[in-house]
Amino acid sequence: MEDRAAKVGALFGARDSGCDLHAPNEGVSFSELRNTVVAMCGFVEEYAADFRSRGGTATAQ
Repeated sequence: MEDRAAKVGALFGARDSGCDLHAPNEGVSFSELRNTVVAMCGFVEEYAADFRSRGGTATAQ
């Protein structure tokens, strides 16, 4: 059975094996993560609106 903390550690936070800045069993503050995601979404929305207002278009390839 895989260690759940290892999975979370792989998804959140940096871990440098050379300096072990973050421990494998380090906790994740989900409220802090949520606040970060909300702020990033707000930035992307504002950036996209500004981009469109300047005549920019996005194309997927």
